[in-house]
Amino acid sequence: MQVRYDIEKGILEFDQMEAIEALAKKLGVEKRKPRSLPIDPNNDLPKLKEAEANVTDYMSIIGSCLHIAQVSRPDISFAMGVLSRHSATPGEKHMEAALDLVSYLLKTKHLFIGYQRTEENVNIPTIYEKSKWAGDISPASKKSIEERLVASAPVPEPNTPDMFCDADYAGDKETRRSTSGMIVMMNGGPISWSSRLQKLVALSSAESEIYAVADSVKEALHVKLMCEDCGLREPGLPMTVWEDNAAAIHLGHGLRGNNKQKHFAVRLRFLWEHIHCKNIEFAKIATGDQLADALTKQLPGPAFIKFRNQILKSNKGHRAT
Repeated sequence: MQVRYDIEKGILEFDQMEAIEALAKKLGVEKRKPRSLPIDPNNDLPKLKEAEANVTDYMSIIGSCLHIAQVSRPDISFAMGVLSRHSATPGEKHMEAALDLVSYLLKTKHLFIGYQRTEENVNIPTIYEKSKWAGDISPASKKSIEERLVASAPVPEPNTPDMFCDADYAGDKETRRSTSGMIVMMNGGPISWSSRLQKLVALSSAESEIYAVADSVKEALHVKLMCEDCGLREPGLPMTVWEDNAAAIHLGHGLRGNNKQKHFAVRLRFLWEHIHCKNIEFAKIATGDQLADALTKQLPGPAFIKFRNQILKSNKGHRAT
């Protein structure tokens, strides 16, 4: 991993260009047709009973790409989730998709994660009268449920993490389980992200969103406590979770639907407690602005590039296309 750090300018950047080049050279994908998407949205990968391709070779590619996805390339997280499901019984079609993913990484090897410090971002100790911190009461925490259901967009603030959470209802054609996507943005770049298949089959889109949010809240609490321990944020400020499903926001705030199956009621109670304890707060976001959407499904070209340009930067001097 290559790290570029300028303390005076307040810039921290890192990429894995050399790791991607080494992987592409090892697999001989330089001569393959460059790919503009991590995985073809129209490419249905069948679940095989027996492996048709070399399992060791397939697992080697998946392991290498998984490391890159977890360190510096959240844009391939969904593709990695799909390909990893076939690790035990890969076919020729799966191997081709894995090599196409490496080809995509090679084409976009210049992309990197970058964080930018703003003027307000400098840590300067401040004393407030009567131990009252100016940000003790979040304006968003005073919103009514009607106000929360009005879609808006986050305004980036220094040292303030924003979590985006989404779910693709019944997206897996084999099991009909939904895919959860989560990404946390802070100071201009992602600091945490995930894309994973849910363990249970959801009976509605709202239920799949609740499963996704309940799992993501665990990460939100970790990020919140870490920022407080580092002195970046004052204790007691809720962390904002941006959600595009109105029914999920209603359920989280009103504890409705608790007469359903026990596993759903427990998750709903867990979410409701953290909302009312001011650990997290919901905010409605339009689906077109939902960053986590690209972690639940493979978006078409223009939508995917819009997502990628919001979370990654390019050292080519312009945004990647």
